[in-house]
Amino acid sequence: MSLANYPDFLLNFSVREMNVEEKHFYSFKSFRLNVEERQLFHNNEVVPLAPKIFDVLVVLVERNGHLVEKDELLRTVWADSFVEEANIARIVHTLRKVLGDDGNGNKFIETVAKKGYRFVAEVDEVHEQAAQKSTKGNQYSPTIAEDFPETIITEKTSENDFQILPTAVDKVVVPLVSKPKHTTRIVLFTIGFLSAAFLFLLLSFNFQSKSSVNPNDPKSIAVLPLKPFTAENRDARYELGIADSLIFKLNSVKNLTVRSLSATQQYVDSKKDAIAIGNEQKVDYVLASNYQIADGKIRVTSELINVADGSVVESFRDEQSVSNSFAAQDAITANIGQSLLQKLNREPNNLLAKRYTTNEEAYRFYLSGAFLADKRNRTDIEKAIDYFEQAVKLDPNYAPAYAGLANAHTAMALEGGGNRHEQYPKAKAALEKALAIDDNLAEAHSYAGEINLVFEWDFAEAEAQHKRAIALNPNSSAAHRMYALLLSQPLGKFDEAIAEIKIAIDLEPASVLNHKIYGQTLYFARRYDEAIAELKRTVEMDAEFSTAYKFLIHSYRAKGDEAQAFEQFVRQQTQFGDQPDEIQSWKTIYAKSGWRGVFERQFEQAKENEKNGKPNYVQLAFYSIELEEREPAFAYLEKAFGKRQWAMTTLKVEPRFDPLRSDPRFEDLVRRVGLK
Repeated sequence: MSLANYPDFLLNFSVREMNVEEKHFYSFKSFRLNVEERQLFHNNEVVPLAPKIFDVLVVLVERNGHLVEKDELLRTVWADSFVEEANIARIVHTLRKVLGDDGNGNKFIETVAKKGYRFVAEVDEVHEQAAQKSTKGNQYSPTIAEDFPETIITEKTSENDFQILPTAVDKVVVPLVSKPKHTTRIVLFTIGFLSAAFLFLLLSFNFQSKSSVNPNDPKSIAVLPLKPFTAENRDARYELGIADSLIFKLNSVKNLTVRSLSATQQYVDSKKDAIAIGNEQKVDYVLASNYQIADGKIRVTSELINVADGSVVESFRDEQSVSNSFAAQDAITANIGQSLLQKLNREPNNLLAKRYTTNEEAYRFYLSGAFLADKRNRTDIEKAIDYFEQAVKLDPNYAPAYAGLANAHTAMALEGGGNRHEQYPKAKAALEKALAIDDNLAEAHSYAGEINLVFEWDFAEAEAQHKRAIALNPNSSAAHRMYALLLSQPLGKFDEAIAEIKIAIDLEPASVLNHKIYGQTLYFARRYDEAIAELKRTVEMDAEFSTAYKFLIHSYRAKGDEAQAFEQFVRQQTQFGDQPDEIQSWKTIYAKSGWRGVFERQFEQAKENEKNGKPNYVQLAFYSIELEEREPAFAYLEKAFGKRQWAMTTLKVEPRFDPLRSDPRFEDLVRRVGLK
């Protein structure tokens, strides 16, 4: 077929007449903002911006030099949705990074406290004509003509007709030739076709590279608790419930690490920016959502935020009836979760969360109990136990609530000051109930391993339970943390323990408990400098975490830095609530007698506690060792063994036992505990 028979629009593809265009853009410093084309250029390079970020920039630039209040931005940019003011702050933060603001944020965008923002850079509004072609002739380039020596120009073109404006240099012009006509058309068609094909492929590749995420590239995400659009419409069921449902089901997605609810529930009432939370949690993405309840419906608006550049990758919205809150949560989880996975190029799955209860009130009690149990202090643990008990009373077949109850009773025995002989049977009974209902519940197996370690000294069974928990849920920070504790404390497998606790920290980097266990493990491994660094980080995260101070003191003393050890001791006593007079008395004792004086006083206090029915025989043994009283130390250790105090599981690794290790009686104790 002859090309002469092709439609004219193909044959004249590259020499098609161009209509007169007017370019309208804003210029500021090295940037050019083309509103019509929705493009921002920096030194002629396109700067990719998410839609809402671009819209905010346009509003600010168009109103340059004037205050744009937050309400105006909300009405203009989010006219059809409900968002919080925090979204504006996040977007402005992103714009400042893109534009290159200085540390005070005053190069381009100025913050007007409690009001809004002002674009302060000098802006030029430009209207220019793009290159145009006469309908009577064809524009051409002399340079191109010189590259085609056989080309004959069909019409003379005046210098004025030919002029190309600076803003139109990107328009490629190909000359029209007349010799031979048929050959010319073939050449021009071929050039035009190949140019179009190349442009199409380039755009396709560019689009895919920017908008698509490699499904084999591991990514991480933190799903934040939902925030109410208005305080009067708040309903806590949805704030944690929908986040919990999304976390539960996203956990099963390949190459996607999801922060646990225990890691993110601390942000329920937090004022922190989502990007700051993402950096704190060390994730690639954050899913930040808000909700509004009105007219019998709940509307959820979510934003998937790229933590690295602060951009909003995508926004999602869903609306459901609140006549059945569980049904609403399941539907929202499925709809938003499926869209999120598609955006992240992950294999979509059935995102309807597995429900362990149909009782909404029981579910609420469970979430509250799980939040408080991890705080590891007596007051919160007691509240957690009460919440879990109410949950299982409302639903006697609620397996996670029974598992949580077992964990709370164990925590009470370990760190809540409870009687282990009272707490053990309660923890055991609750755990057996949980496993009877659902033997594949990962957290139940983790708590079973903890009971095997703490109360039963069955280390082989504890290891089996922890391994099963991790197999059931590899993304469980608690499972890796508890396994690390077992590997370190009784077994002395420090390299394996450190590997596990690092996984736990990666999964839940904001967990104070994870960092404390890491520091404690380094102390037992006699890596004192590293232990000090990690434990100092822990107390910076939570100044009231008293057990972290304990291992920090031990690490400094093991290094021989008595002064720093005492400084941390004073901080610990302050956290315990000692009054200034009491603190001063400790300082006086230390100044007069050093650590020996401190231990003598602590020894007397511990013996008073023993008389009052609250003995800590392992602690009494430690004081005896420090005071070089070997026989009383062994006597107390025998009593600790008889009471099965769980600190006896540290016999193999605790440096403070070193003065007794050469004694055969100590080796016998290690054997009887099951550590040899």
